[in-house]
Amino acid sequence: MIITRTPLRLSLAGGGTDMPGFYEANDFGAVVSFAIDKYIYISVNRKFDGRTRVAYSRVEEVDSTDLQYLQHDLAREALLAHNTRGVEVSSVSDIPGEGTGLGSSSAYAVGLDLALRAYRGLSVNQHPGVYAEFAYHVERDRCGHPVGKQDHYAAAYGGFHYFQFEKERVVAQELNLKENQIHWLEETLMLFYMGRPRDANDILKVQEENISRENGESRRAASQLRTLAVWLRNELAMGNLDEVGSILREVWDHKKRMSPGVSDLLIDLLIAKGIEWGATGGKVCGAGGGGFLLFAVPQGKQLDVQRVMENNGCKRVTFKVAPRGSQVIYDGGKYE
Repeated sequence: MIITRTPLRLSLAGGGTDMPGFYEANDFGAVVSFAIDKYIYISVNRKFDGRTRVAYSRVEEVDSTDLQYLQHDLAREALLAHNTRGVEVSSVSDIPGEGTGLGSSSAYAVGLDLALRAYRGLSVNQHPGVYAEFAYHVERDRCGHPVGKQDHYAAAYGGFHYFQFEKERVVAQELNLKENQIHWLEETLMLFYMGRPRDANDILKVQEENISRENGESRRAASQLRTLAVWLRNELAMGNLDEVGSILREVWDHKKRMSPGVSDLLIDLLIAKGIEWGATGGKVCGAGGGGFLLFAVPQGKQLDVQRVMENNGCKRVTFKVAPRGSQVIYDGGKYE
């Protein structure tokens, strides 16, 4: 049996500019994000009867000649790409459900790729970009999901990074924050689940169509988001952590211009209430439309913000920065 552990992520600035519709036409995209200690675990084991079984929120089982009939498209396409049959694939997540804005589908794709490589006896000590690019290929090219690259890279690398997405390459710059700076961010950033997942694909499809239009409002918003990502990288490098809240506020202002599904009356209300009660900035995680809210909140205001969020049906989730990306944690009796 092989078991992998892959982190989810929080993106602070630049989301949307990691889509090829933007960075291929605008020199580069840029994202600042970090992995968190909320994980997706994937196990791959030989199945005794030679059939192929995929267990997630549902359970599917097919003859190994019929992989094309699996409904879980990420599992199906990864198994086909690896030419692997006669196995049982199971997944468990610390934050169940899809559509949360924390990069769960991409983390699944990265973790499954790594597990299948280990199962086949291939090297699992390659550059993280290898796993990120393969998972991106599976999710976007083989499954047709309108995703960018940032989630795959965050899941594969772990840690705190500035990613620059160019037509021919991705540059990953680790932001070597000091331990006390990491702790400050972990204590200042507050994450709340709104209790309503959404299908990001519909939002992302419209978003990519919009940012592909030359001189359109969405492309101008994406350009501003890229600028904010570069600015945030520079501020963090200089230790100016107090800028995070104001940057989150600006990010949200531009993010709402990307596509109509990013926000709605409830989301606008929740973010406005968070800021009214002391947050210096806030935004929706991921594509928007639901999932998680992220706020920057000074210590003295956190109880007020948590109270108002809980009174409006939101649940706080605490987290730490996860220093490592996807890894094999169990390999046929060997614990890593």
